[in-house]
Amino acid sequence: MVLETLKITDFRNIATLEINLSPGVNIFYGDNGSGKTNLLEAIFVLYLGRSHRAASESVMVREGCEFYRLEGTANQFDKNYELAVAYERGGRKRVSIDKVAVRLSELYDNFSAVAVGPEDSEILAGSPSVRRRFLDIYLSQFSQKYLSSLAAYQKVIAQKNAALKRHMDPFAFNELLVESGASIMRDRIDFLAKVAESAAQYYGHISDGGMLRVGYQPSVSLPQPTESKDDIKKAFAAALQKAAERERIIETAMVGPHRDDIIFDINDLPARSHGSQGEWRTAAIALKLAVYHLIKEKRGFHPVLLLDEIFAELDHKRAELLVAAFEDFRQLFLTTAVEPPGFLRQNSCGYRVAGGKIIEV
Repeated sequence: MVLETLKITDFRNIATLEINLSPGVNIFYGDNGSGKTNLLEAIFVLYLGRSHRAASESVMVREGCEFYRLEGTANQFDKNYELAVAYERGGRKRVSIDKVAVRLSELYDNFSAVAVGPEDSEILAGSPSVRRRFLDIYLSQFSQKYLSSLAAYQKVIAQKNAALKRHMDPFAFNELLVESGASIMRDRIDFLAKVAESAAQYYGHISDGGMLRVGYQPSVSLPQPTESKDDIKKAFAAALQKAAERERIIETAMVGPHRDDIIFDINDLPARSHGSQGEWRTAAIALKLAVYHLIKEKRGFHPVLLLDEIFAELDHKRAELLVAAFEDFRQLFLTTAVEPPGFLRQNSCGYRVAGGKIIEV
């Protein structure tokens, strides 16, 4: 998948911008606050309809404006697409492909993007909600079934919470939660097993021998080994029954995939409490590289790769080893305040970003 053109209107600090893009390496140079990170976010939103930085729609509208609009042309398997994503304050987000309005899920069906940036350290060091968001964004690109199960689960969990707050019996929602929730947990188990193996290899390479372990921590106590979806459904149903009285008292659903977590160990120590900033950054990059290649292999095309200040907070040796890991991409977007390694500059297209404006260099 190659993004050929990008047009931005009133997005973040960018009033208007229209550029042609290279099918290979695109480097955005600029100081902090210049708007180069916003460019990467705009591409991610155009491809998937949501911010990789967990930003709300209203935050992405330029200050003093009423809407944002993103447009682009992309090519995949010699087929051209015209994409548009727009949002108006107080209204709904509108998505179109080839000028035909579509549901947000159709972006996930057709396009893919992997973003790597400084905020990814929060996957290691932040709250469980950050790790669940990471899972949802990238597993939804890996599996269309997962996106469908997630949408169904989120709808039912909202209904159950509403019932609990009204002191109504939420039992009727549990069967629906078990069905979609078991599918989500089964998919997370399989996906994280693949991610763990690949991320460990990348981390060992980038850190020159370090060890990264990634594990799934569901809120439901699952049988080991977990053999089937039916096993998960039985365990989930039992956990819901056990938690029923507590949920009634606190008026919130306490059991299910919305309470899951991911566990990270670096060199046999818990990453969240013992990892350094550099180790978190390295582990997060290894994680995203693993996700990138898994999605590519599953879907048969290269996701667009967005790299935001990836050399920040990495020592020189890790930066060199990281560069060597970038070997199999099609289109790459890189932001930097410093000169990137030589091989990335070769045959690249460079842009200077300042004050939300851009010029080719």
